[in-house]
Amino acid sequence: MSTKPHLYIIAAMSENQVIGQDNRLPWHLPDEWVHFRKVTDGKPFIQGRKSFEAADALHSSYKNVVLSRNKNLESFDKTERADDLNEGIALLKDENEVFVLGGASVFEQALPLVEKLYLTIVHTTIEGDAYFPKLDWDEWELISSEFHDKDERHAYSFSMNLYARKEA
Repeated sequence: MSTKPHLYIIAAMSENQVIGQDNRLPWHLPDEWVHFRKVTDGKPFIQGRKSFEAADALHSSYKNVVLSRNKNLESFDKTERADDLNEGIALLKDENEVFVLGGASVFEQALPLVEKLYLTIVHTTIEGDAYFPKLDWDEWELISSEFHDKDERHAYSFSMNLYARKEA
């Protein structure tokens, strides 16, 4: 019997759905990083090549799957390459929980498959060139939300939200 892992998206987006600019995050939110590490610790990641190679990329200390058709992609410790999302999920079929880290096109492909969204809303509108896909909010239920005000270390306030897909 083949099993499939529980698939989750973890991302941060502005109120106008920006997730990136020039292949970087358009903000620096240290406490959100702490939250990210706590949620994803010891879990495998799936992400696109550009997200994996970004200057501020996040890599799992456990296992990474990079989506790229480039068979000559530089290989790293604890990292495997897959041609597409389905192949990436198949590589992680024995895992319980898998986090999808983006970018935009990977989020779009994964969205119909994921059970939970760990979605931080950064309370600003900002210029960017990568956007989180449009969500049908009727399909999602807010499970928890933790608000963080702006302070000397955080230029923007943000809410770390967890959404679960509603039962059909």
